Amino acid sequence: MAFLRRRDNRPDATLLTELKEATGLRGKLLAHATGPRAELLAFAHRFAYRLADGQWRSVGWHQVRSGGWKSEREEIHWRLNDGSRDAVQLTEPGAFPQVFRERVQASIAVEDQFDVPGGGSISITARRDLGEEQPRLYWQVNAVRGAKLTDPTTKALADEALARLRADYDF
Repeated sequence: MAFLRRRDNRPDATLLTELKEATGLRGKLLAHATGPRAELLAFAHRFAYRLADGQWRSVGWHQVRSGGWKSEREEIHWRLNDGSRDAVQLTEPGAFPQVFRERVQASIAVEDQFDVPGGGSISITARRDLGEEQPRLYWQVNAVRGAKLTDPTTKALADEALARLRADYDF
């Protein structure tokens, strides 16, 4: 039954060797994706990608603020906590989009959102590095839907909510 057979989407061994030499990254490979000018490899604790410039980059799942798969454009995209963003067109996505979503979600330990006076809301998230044996929490406060952390009232509410959540969840 040929239609039930999965295509072998494992990378060539030389690709894994190049990645290890460039970044030191190793581990169990969960997914591999390719595009016209890109290679992406997903591991349990992070993903790595190489674009047309030939440089490997490695990103912890806990560093991904948002992102996902856009099937209509055949593109995986992400925005990191530092504000940087990237997008890669994939011709062979394999299981990478599903693994991407699952691993980013797995890194979220705490998530809370609340509305603020004047409109918009504040999102507070605690993420954990899936590669750490005893993971610490990395907290992030984001203004969404028009809220501004430069507003003193909004900032005070965000600081108070963050302190309360840290008291409840940081050990």
